[in-house]
Amino acid sequence: MPPPDPLSRTTHQPLLGLRMGMVCRHGDAPDPVLFRQMAVELGAQVTMLDPERVLADGAALEEVAGLLGHLYGAIACDGLPPSVVRRLRAVTVVPVVDVQAVLASTDGPGGERGQEAAARCHLAQAALIAALR
Repeated sequence: MPPPDPLSRTTHQPLLGLRMGMVCRHGDAPDPVLFRQMAVELGAQVTMLDPERVLADGAALEEVAGLLGHLYGAIACDGLPPSVVRRLRAVTVVPVVDVQAVLASTDGPGGERGQEAAARCHLAQAALIAALR
């Protein structure tokens, strides 16, 4: 019997209706995939954004932040330099979440299976909800 899907147990959707833009260098990497699945499971609509296009040369970060703040209720960042995440957080009006910081709060020993993976997912979902408050 295969282990249960750790994301299939969440029924409460506290992020229902939230539109989140996810600025991510490697959208197919395990951490961004997990983060996106968790956010969707919690009810958020997640749009993947290419950082090369979002942070294009010549675009002022203030203008980008303003546009993202109009389009999304939250912004998630993965694979961006910490200085860019800090600057984006300082100039935008919506919450900016660092994917690695949310997932790091749940890191445990490797080789997670079944209930351990489910527990990590639920802890990360709780961390995401807390980061958005």
